[in-house]
Order: sequence, then C-alpha cells, then structure tokens
Amino acid sequence: MSRPATIFTGLLVSGAILYHFRAELSSDMRQVRNQLSDVQNRLAGSIPGSKIGNVLTSHPTASILEKPKEMLDESTAYIQKRILPTVKDTWNSHVIGLANNINELDAEKIQKMAKEVKDKWL
Repeated sequence: MSRPATIFTGLLVSGAILYHFRAELSSDMRQVRNQLSDVQNRLAGSIPGSKIGNVLTSHPTASILEKPKEMLDESTAYIQKRILPTVKDTWNSHVIGLANNINELDAEKIQKMAKEVKDKWL
C-alpha cells in the first residue's frame, strides 16, 4: 500500500471510531438525562404541596414506597407520644430525687463521719 492510501485508511477508520463513540456517548447522555428527570419528578412528588402530586402513586413501585413512609410516620408518632414523655418524666423524677437528697444532707454529720474515717485510716 502506498503512503497516501495508508493515511486515508487510518483517517477513515479513526473517523468511523469517533463517529461511533460520539453516537454512543450521545445515547448514554440521553439515558442519564431521562433517569435524572425521572428521579427529579419522583422527588418533587414526594414533597407535600408540590406541583407534581401523584407521581409516587402512579409509579409502579408506589406500594413499596408507601410502606416505609407509613412505618416512619408510626415511629415518629410513637416517639413523640410515648418515649419523649417517659424520658422527660424519668429525668424529672431523678432531678427531684437528687434535689431532695441534697436538701436532706446533714453537713455536720458528714463532716463528723469524714473525720472518723480519717482518724481511723491515718
């Protein structure tokens, strides 16, 4: 083969490879844009008061998505109505008990006991 024919063949093959790569890249970009658009629509539909309200319910996996949402709502209600008041009451009773114990302390008696221990051990 002559040199010009080799150069022409190389340019033709590299052009075909670049064209194929460009077409594949364009197709991949289109798929990525479609997926991003779908995710954006589902996210917008999950926000209360959004313009796209029924995207989650019309989605094929809507039943799968609703179960965790219900569980999350139930957990939030349980924490707010049961756990927080219980923890608050327990905390308050401990603080009140500690305050009562401090009020009932007899400083002179403790000082006497400390002196006895000190004399015994030193």
